[in-house]
Amino acid sequence: MTGLEADEMTSTLKEMKKYKHCYLWIAPFFILFAVFYIYPAVSGFLISLTNFDGLGTVAAADHIGFKNYEKLLRDDKFWKSLMNTVLIWLYIVPLRTFLALILAAVLNSSRLTGKRVYSVIVLLPYITAVAVAAIIFRILLTTEGGLINVLLERCLGIGPVGWLDTTALSKVSVAFMNIWRMTGYFSLVLLAGMQKIPGSVGEAASIDGAGAFTKFFKITLPLMVPEIFFVVLMSTIWIFQNVGDVMVLTQGGPMNSSTTLVYYMYQNAYEYSKMGYAAAITYVLFAFLVILSVFVVKNYYGRTEE
Repeated sequence: MTGLEADEMTSTLKEMKKYKHCYLWIAPFFILFAVFYIYPAVSGFLISLTNFDGLGTVAAADHIGFKNYEKLLRDDKFWKSLMNTVLIWLYIVPLRTFLALILAAVLNSSRLTGKRVYSVIVLLPYITAVAVAAIIFRILLTTEGGLINVLLERCLGIGPVGWLDTTALSKVSVAFMNIWRMTGYFSLVLLAGMQKIPGSVGEAASIDGAGAFTKFFKITLPLMVPEIFFVVLMSTIWIFQNVGDVMVLTQGGPMNSSTTLVYYMYQNAYEYSKMGYAAAITYVLFAFLVILSVFVVKNYYGRTEE
Protein backbone atom coordinates (compact mmCIF):
# COMPACT_ATOMS: atom_id res chain seq x y z
CA MET A 1 0.00 0.00 0.00
CA THR A 2 1.47 3.35 -1.02
CA GLY A 3 1.60 6.39 1.22
CA LEU A 4 -1.15 8.09 -0.81
CA GLU A 5 -3.46 5.11 -0.45
CA ALA A 6 -2.77 4.98 3.30
CA ASP A 7 -3.63 8.68 3.63
CA GLU A 8 -6.87 8.20 1.71
CA MET A 9 -7.88 5.25 3.91
CA THR A 10 -7.08 7.24 7.06
CA SER A 11 -9.17 10.15 5.75
CA THR A 12 -12.06 7.82 4.96
CA LEU A 13 -11.97 6.27 8.44
CA LYS A 14 -11.98 9.73 10.01
CA GLU A 15 -15.02 10.71 7.94
CA MET A 16 -16.83 7.52 8.96
CA LYS A 17 -16.04 8.16 12.60
CA LYS A 18 -17.20 11.75 12.31
CA TYR A 19 -20.56 10.76 10.82
CA LYS A 20 -21.03 7.46 12.65
CA HIS A 21 -24.48 8.51 13.84
CA CYS A 22 -25.62 8.56 10.17
CA TYR A 23 -24.67 4.91 9.83
CA LEU A 24 -26.82 4.11 12.84
CA TRP A 25 -29.79 5.66 11.06
CA ILE A 26 -29.39 3.45 7.99
CA ALA A 27 -28.36 0.34 9.95
CA PRO A 28 -31.93 -1.03 10.29
CA PHE A 29 -32.25 -1.24 6.51
CA PHE A 30 -29.02 -3.21 6.12
CA ILE A 31 -29.90 -5.50 9.02
CA LEU A 32 -33.31 -6.29 7.51
CA PHE A 33 -31.74 -6.70 4.07
CA ALA A 34 -29.21 -9.18 5.46
CA VAL A 35 -31.84 -11.14 7.42
CA PHE A 36 -34.55 -11.31 4.74
CA TYR A 37 -32.46 -11.30 1.52
CA ILE A 38 -28.81 -12.24 2.00
CA TYR A 39 -29.35 -15.04 4.53
CA PRO A 40 -32.19 -16.75 2.57
CA ALA A 41 -30.18 -16.47 -0.67
CA VAL A 42 -27.09 -18.10 0.85
CA SER A 43 -29.20 -20.74 2.63
CA GLY A 44 -31.06 -21.55 -0.59
CA PHE A 45 -27.81 -22.08 -2.47
CA LEU A 46 -26.51 -24.37 0.27
CA ILE A 47 -29.76 -26.36 0.12
CA SER A 48 -29.28 -26.76 -3.65
CA LEU A 49 -26.06 -28.65 -2.87
CA THR A 50 -27.92 -31.29 -0.82
CA ASN A 51 -30.67 -33.86 -1.29
CA PHE A 52 -32.82 -32.15 1.36
CA ASP A 53 -36.42 -33.40 1.19
CA GLY A 54 -38.05 -30.77 3.40
CA LEU A 55 -38.17 -33.02 6.46
CA GLY A 56 -35.83 -32.65 9.38
CA THR A 57 -32.95 -30.22 9.12
CA VAL A 58 -30.74 -29.21 6.22
CA ALA A 59 -27.67 -30.17 8.22
CA ALA A 60 -28.90 -33.77 8.37
CA ALA A 61 -29.28 -33.99 4.58
CA ASP A 62 -26.53 -35.51 2.45
CA HIS A 63 -24.19 -33.06 0.73
CA ILE A 64 -24.11 -34.03 -2.95
CA GLY A 65 -22.25 -31.07 -4.45
CA PHE A 66 -23.45 -29.94 -7.87
CA LYS A 67 -25.28 -33.16 -8.74
CA ASN A 68 -28.65 -31.37 -8.72
CA TYR A 69 -27.33 -28.95 -11.35
CA GLU A 70 -25.94 -31.84 -13.40
CA LYS A 71 -29.33 -33.55 -13.19
CA LEU A 72 -31.00 -30.44 -14.62
CA LEU A 73 -29.02 -30.80 -17.83
CA ARG A 74 -30.47 -34.30 -18.35
CA ASP A 75 -34.00 -33.51 -17.16
CA ASP A 76 -36.37 -33.44 -20.14
CA LYS A 77 -39.18 -31.94 -18.05
CA PHE A 78 -36.90 -29.07 -17.01
CA TRP A 79 -36.17 -28.19 -20.65
CA LYS A 80 -39.83 -28.59 -21.57
CA SER A 81 -40.91 -26.24 -18.78
CA LEU A 82 -38.27 -23.73 -19.88
CA MET A 83 -39.56 -23.89 -23.46
CA ASN A 84 -43.16 -23.50 -22.22
CA THR A 85 -42.12 -20.38 -20.29
CA VAL A 86 -40.44 -18.87 -23.35
CA LEU A 87 -43.49 -19.60 -25.52
CA ILE A 88 -45.84 -18.04 -22.96
CA TRP A 89 -43.54 -15.00 -22.95
CA LEU A 90 -43.84 -14.78 -26.74
CA TYR A 91 -47.63 -14.99 -26.51
CA ILE A 92 -47.90 -12.33 -23.79
CA VAL A 93 -45.30 -9.58 -24.05
CA PRO A 94 -45.76 -8.28 -27.63
CA LEU A 95 -49.56 -8.35 -27.49
CA ARG A 96 -49.83 -6.97 -23.96
CA THR A 97 -47.39 -4.15 -24.69
CA PHE A 98 -49.38 -3.23 -27.80
CA LEU A 99 -52.71 -3.31 -25.95
CA ALA A 100 -51.26 -1.30 -23.06
CA LEU A 101 -50.07 1.35 -25.53
CA ILE A 102 -53.50 1.59 -27.13
CA LEU A 103 -55.23 1.78 -23.75
CA ALA A 104 -52.78 4.42 -22.52
CA ALA A 105 -53.38 6.49 -25.67
CA VAL A 106 -57.14 6.33 -25.08
CA LEU A 107 -56.76 7.36 -21.42
CA ASN A 108 -54.47 10.20 -22.49
CA SER A 109 -56.93 11.55 -25.04
CA SER A 110 -58.19 15.06 -24.39
CA ARG A 111 -61.64 13.98 -25.60
CA LEU A 112 -62.07 11.46 -22.79
CA THR A 113 -63.93 12.63 -19.69
CA GLY A 114 -63.70 10.98 -16.30
CA LYS A 115 -60.12 9.81 -16.76
CA ARG A 116 -59.60 9.01 -13.09
CA VAL A 117 -62.62 6.73 -13.06
CA TYR A 118 -61.42 4.84 -16.12
CA SER A 119 -57.90 4.61 -14.65
CA VAL A 120 -59.34 2.87 -11.59
CA ILE A 121 -61.45 0.54 -13.76
CA VAL A 122 -58.51 -0.62 -15.91
CA LEU A 123 -56.56 -1.35 -12.71
CA LEU A 124 -59.25 -3.64 -11.26
CA PRO A 125 -58.02 -6.84 -13.01
CA TYR A 126 -54.53 -6.22 -11.61
CA ILE A 127 -55.75 -6.02 -8.00
CA THR A 128 -58.10 -9.00 -8.43
CA ALA A 129 -56.84 -12.11 -6.63
CA VAL A 130 -55.32 -14.72 -8.94
CA ALA A 131 -57.62 -17.42 -7.56
CA VAL A 132 -60.70 -15.32 -8.35
CA ALA A 133 -59.44 -14.54 -11.85
CA ALA A 134 -58.72 -18.23 -12.46
CA ILE A 135 -62.23 -19.22 -11.40
CA ILE A 136 -63.65 -16.66 -13.83
CA PHE A 137 -61.49 -17.92 -16.68
CA ARG A 138 -62.26 -21.57 -15.96
CA ILE A 139 -65.95 -20.68 -16.27
CA LEU A 140 -65.22 -18.86 -19.53
CA LEU A 141 -62.91 -21.49 -21.04
CA THR A 142 -64.42 -24.79 -19.92
CA THR A 143 -64.80 -27.09 -22.93
CA GLU A 144 -68.36 -28.18 -22.19
CA GLY A 145 -70.62 -25.27 -21.32
CA GLY A 146 -67.93 -22.60 -21.12
CA LEU A 147 -69.23 -19.14 -22.00
CA ILE A 148 -66.71 -18.59 -24.83
CA ASN A 149 -67.47 -21.98 -26.41
CA VAL A 150 -71.20 -21.32 -26.14
CA LEU A 151 -70.78 -17.98 -27.93
CA LEU A 152 -68.55 -19.55 -30.61
CA GLU A 153 -71.08 -22.27 -31.26
CA ARG A 154 -74.12 -19.97 -31.40
CA CYS A 155 -72.51 -17.12 -33.37
CA LEU A 156 -70.04 -18.92 -35.63
CA GLY A 157 -71.14 -22.54 -35.50
CA ILE A 158 -67.76 -23.66 -34.16
CA GLY A 159 -67.77 -26.79 -32.03
CA PRO A 160 -66.38 -26.97 -28.47
CA VAL A 161 -62.76 -25.83 -28.27
CA GLY A 162 -60.52 -27.43 -25.65
CA TRP A 163 -58.96 -24.26 -24.27
CA LEU A 164 -57.80 -25.96 -21.10
CA ASP A 165 -57.86 -29.60 -22.22
CA THR A 166 -55.52 -29.61 -25.23
CA THR A 167 -51.75 -29.26 -25.36
CA ALA A 168 -52.02 -26.77 -28.24
CA LEU A 169 -54.20 -24.24 -26.40
CA SER A 170 -53.34 -24.61 -22.70
CA LYS A 171 -50.50 -22.07 -22.93
CA VAL A 172 -52.75 -19.73 -24.92
CA SER A 173 -55.30 -19.85 -22.09
CA VAL A 174 -52.64 -19.01 -19.50
CA ALA A 175 -51.43 -16.13 -21.68
CA PHE A 176 -55.00 -14.89 -22.19
CA MET A 177 -55.59 -14.71 -18.45
CA ASN A 178 -52.26 -13.01 -17.77
CA ILE A 179 -52.88 -10.40 -20.47
CA TRP A 180 -56.29 -9.64 -18.96
CA ARG A 181 -54.82 -9.26 -15.46
CA MET A 182 -51.75 -7.15 -16.22
CA THR A 183 -52.56 -4.96 -19.25
CA GLY A 184 -54.29 -2.31 -17.14
CA TYR A 185 -51.32 -1.91 -14.82
CA PHE A 186 -48.82 -1.50 -17.65
CA SER A 187 -51.15 0.87 -19.47
CA LEU A 188 -50.93 3.22 -16.48
CA VAL A 189 -47.13 2.98 -16.58
CA LEU A 190 -47.19 3.96 -20.25
CA LEU A 191 -49.80 6.65 -19.55
CA ALA A 192 -47.36 8.27 -17.12
CA GLY A 193 -44.79 8.28 -19.91
CA MET A 194 -47.22 9.91 -22.32
CA GLN A 195 -48.18 12.60 -19.85
CA LYS A 196 -44.58 13.68 -19.34
CA ILE A 197 -44.30 14.65 -23.04
CA PRO A 198 -44.68 18.45 -23.29
CA GLY A 199 -47.90 19.55 -24.95
CA SER A 200 -45.96 22.07 -27.00
CA VAL A 201 -44.38 19.22 -28.97
CA GLY A 202 -47.77 18.00 -30.17
CA GLU A 203 -48.96 21.53 -30.85
CA ALA A 204 -45.90 22.25 -33.00
CA ALA A 205 -46.52 19.04 -34.96
CA SER A 206 -50.16 19.98 -35.50
CA ILE A 207 -49.10 23.37 -36.87
CA ASP A 208 -46.84 21.55 -39.33
CA GLY A 209 -49.84 19.53 -40.50
CA ALA A 210 -49.21 16.25 -38.65
CA GLY A 211 -52.29 14.12 -37.99
CA ALA A 212 -53.09 12.07 -34.91
CA PHE A 213 -51.48 8.87 -36.23
CA THR A 214 -48.37 10.72 -37.41
CA LYS A 215 -47.93 12.37 -34.02
CA PHE A 216 -48.41 9.06 -32.23
CA PHE A 217 -45.93 7.04 -34.29
CA LYS A 218 -43.40 9.80 -35.07
CA ILE A 219 -43.40 11.71 -31.77
CA THR A 220 -45.10 9.84 -28.93
CA LEU A 221 -43.58 6.39 -29.45
CA PRO A 222 -39.96 7.56 -29.89
CA LEU A 223 -40.21 9.68 -26.73
CA MET A 224 -41.65 6.72 -24.80
CA VAL A 225 -38.86 4.24 -25.51
CA PRO A 226 -37.69 4.24 -21.84
CA GLU A 227 -41.19 3.39 -20.57
CA ILE A 228 -41.71 0.72 -23.23
CA PHE A 229 -38.32 -0.76 -22.35
CA PHE A 230 -39.32 -0.82 -18.66
CA VAL A 231 -42.61 -2.56 -19.48
CA VAL A 232 -40.93 -5.23 -21.60
CA LEU A 233 -38.19 -5.87 -19.03
CA MET A 234 -40.58 -6.07 -16.05
CA SER A 235 -42.98 -8.24 -18.05
CA THR A 236 -40.16 -10.64 -18.82
CA ILE A 237 -39.07 -10.92 -15.19
CA TRP A 238 -42.62 -11.29 -13.88
CA ILE A 239 -43.56 -13.94 -16.44
CA PHE A 240 -40.51 -16.04 -15.58
CA GLN A 241 -41.38 -15.70 -11.88
CA ASN A 242 -45.14 -16.20 -12.21
CA VAL A 243 -46.49 -19.39 -10.69
CA GLY A 244 -50.04 -18.44 -9.70
CA ASP A 245 -51.65 -18.36 -13.16
CA VAL A 246 -50.55 -21.87 -14.10
CA MET A 247 -51.07 -23.33 -10.64
CA VAL A 248 -54.68 -22.21 -10.37
CA LEU A 249 -55.82 -22.34 -14.01
CA THR A 250 -54.25 -25.45 -15.59
CA GLN A 251 -52.06 -27.09 -12.92
CA GLY A 252 -49.44 -27.47 -15.63
CA GLY A 253 -51.56 -29.76 -17.78
CA PRO A 254 -52.48 -31.41 -19.92
CA MET A 255 -49.33 -33.56 -20.25
CA ASN A 256 -47.13 -30.77 -18.82
CA SER A 257 -47.95 -28.60 -21.83
CA SER A 258 -48.39 -25.49 -19.66
CA THR A 259 -45.88 -26.30 -16.91
CA THR A 260 -43.59 -23.31 -16.50
CA LEU A 261 -40.16 -23.28 -14.90
CA VAL A 262 -41.36 -21.75 -11.63
CA TYR A 263 -44.29 -24.15 -11.42
CA TYR A 264 -41.91 -27.08 -12.00
CA MET A 265 -39.81 -25.74 -9.14
CA TYR A 266 -42.95 -25.58 -6.97
CA GLN A 267 -43.83 -29.19 -7.86
CA ASN A 268 -40.38 -30.44 -6.89
CA ALA A 269 -40.41 -28.54 -3.62
CA TYR A 270 -43.94 -29.22 -2.37
CA GLU A 271 -45.29 -32.19 -4.33
CA TYR A 272 -42.20 -34.35 -4.91
CA SER A 273 -40.38 -33.34 -1.67
CA LYS A 274 -37.17 -32.51 -3.55
CA MET A 275 -36.20 -29.25 -1.90
CA GLY A 276 -32.57 -29.49 -2.99
CA TYR A 277 -33.51 -29.99 -6.63
CA ALA A 278 -36.09 -27.20 -6.46
CA ALA A 279 -33.46 -24.85 -5.02
CA ALA A 280 -31.15 -25.71 -7.92
CA ILE A 281 -33.91 -24.83 -10.40
CA THR A 282 -34.40 -21.53 -8.59
CA TYR A 283 -30.75 -20.56 -8.92
CA VAL A 284 -30.59 -21.55 -12.57
CA LEU A 285 -33.63 -19.33 -13.17
CA PHE A 286 -32.02 -16.53 -11.17
CA ALA A 287 -28.81 -16.78 -13.20
CA PHE A 288 -30.80 -16.81 -16.44
CA LEU A 289 -32.75 -13.66 -15.49
CA VAL A 290 -29.60 -11.84 -14.37
CA ILE A 291 -27.81 -12.62 -17.64
CA LEU A 292 -30.88 -11.68 -19.68
CA SER A 293 -31.41 -8.42 -17.77
CA VAL A 294 -27.76 -7.40 -18.04
CA PHE A 295 -27.74 -8.15 -21.76
CA VAL A 296 -30.97 -6.24 -22.43
CA VAL A 297 -30.04 -3.24 -20.26
CA LYS A 298 -26.52 -3.03 -21.69
CA ASN A 299 -27.85 -3.28 -25.24
CA TYR A 300 -30.53 -0.65 -24.58
CA TYR A 301 -28.20 1.90 -22.99
CA GLY A 302 -25.54 1.21 -25.63
CA ARG A 303 -27.99 2.19 -28.34
CA THR A 304 -29.21 5.18 -26.34
CA GLU A 305 -25.69 6.57 -26.05
CA GLU A 306 -25.19 6.16 -29.80
